[in-house]
Amino acid sequence: MRIIGLISSLMMLIHTTSLAETATTGNLLPNAGTGQTSPQSSNSTIDGINSSNGFTLNGITDYSSNFNELEANGTGTVSASGTLLNITAGDHTTTTDSLDGGVSLTSKTEVQNCEWIGSAYQCGQATSGQDSYSTTVTILDENDNSLATVTQNRNNDAGYNNNTFTYTDTVIHTGEGARKWSWEWEGVDGNNPSSNGAVGPNLLGAELKATLLNILYSPIPVAIKEEINEIFEELFTEFEEIEDTIEIKEEFEFKEELIFEEEVIEVKEEEKIETPMVIAQEIIEEEEKEEEINEEVVTEEEKEENQETITEEKEETTTQTAQKEEKQEENTTKTEKTEESKENKVVKKEEKTKDKEIKSKDEKLDIIMAKIDEEVKDISKNLQLKSIVKLKQMENNDMIDAYNIPFYKPKNIYTEQINIFDNRDIYSNITLSSYYKSDPMNIQYRKIEKIKQEKKAASKAKSEEKKQLLIEIEALKNG
Repeated sequence: MRIIGLISSLMMLIHTTSLAETATTGNLLPNAGTGQTSPQSSNSTIDGINSSNGFTLNGITDYSSNFNELEANGTGTVSASGTLLNITAGDHTTTTDSLDGGVSLTSKTEVQNCEWIGSAYQCGQATSGQDSYSTTVTILDENDNSLATVTQNRNNDAGYNNNTFTYTDTVIHTGEGARKWSWEWEGVDGNNPSSNGAVGPNLLGAELKATLLNILYSPIPVAIKEEINEIFEELFTEFEEIEDTIEIKEEFEFKEELIFEEEVIEVKEEEKIETPMVIAQEIIEEEEKEEEINEEVVTEEEKEENQETITEEKEETTTQTAQKEEKQEENTTKTEKTEESKENKVVKKEEKTKDKEIKSKDEKLDIIMAKIDEEVKDISKNLQLKSIVKLKQMENNDMIDAYNIPFYKPKNIYTEQINIFDNRDIYSNITLSSYYKSDPMNIQYRKIEKIKQEKKAASKAKSEEKKQLLIEIEALKNG
């Protein structure tokens, strides 16, 4: 019952979380809102670099205020981090529950690395090595433990303006616990990675956006989680016990086979000294032969009985034909009596054969057990052999089938019933589709859905109107 209750609870939670609704934030990096800058491509849609405020620079020459770029020295990094809680994602403000529905971080980075002699867009102090760069994006929990991260190194040839190179990195965490983000860009000079001069690749633009995979997520209560864990632990222990039982059984069967082989060898060497396993096997073979003989006897008896019934039936049919000529009414009653007598004879015959089978099976088993008691005096081996014999007897369910006797004897009491049926097509002009359309519950559901859509559209329009009013108020304040 506890497992059924948990399953129903989980089904309810799955139902509530299956209606997933996503929401995406704006740029989370410190350069958010900068817009396009001069060294970027004219087609760029990501924010440029006009300041290094908010970023952590290591091995970087800051050209942000002059040339809208951050240039790596031999090896340099630009990094930033922040929280995912209480930030705006569309019309939604992030919470612990909405974050527990899963988070994906998408980073777009725009760079140039034309300061090497092999570049198609050669610039600056060109050297012999091709510069490389990478972006690392990480999702963290509240204790700064990494839940998911991605890093990919690149060295695509890129220049300024429309010759820049923009790449995307995405990391996803579908479980619970996402609370923080971390972002880092690294540039490495291909000629001298340990240089202190501004000779590496340049960061021209960057953005990081978070997408909540299910803002309607409702977490499983702690009590249910604990109970689920307990049940899984119990099931695990039960499976371990079953595996141990199977291993013991297989080991026992293997040892039994080895013992049987050893005993057979001893029989050959010591002038056929009979062992318990050999005795049991011989007893079973003898009884199987006796069973075959008994079956042959039973079949002969059945043949004799069938011949007797055939002769009786012939005599009855002759008397019946003579009586037909005299009286038709008496003929019908006699035919019914003959049919009943035939059925009774068949039933009696079946009962006799089943009783014989049961008796033969029981007698056979009793004989085998008596022989085992006579030949095997060791108690453990005696019980072992008896168990093997009983299992062999029940392999094909012969003993069970012998007792499979119907509680009531079948008898057809409705032999002359009139076959009545109605072939009229009552619902000829009605289909499931037409019925569904006219169904009151369906009509009500459609009306409710229409009202919900209209309400949602009105709310959206109201929100847009509010935003427009705020913009106008701000414009009036600024003159």
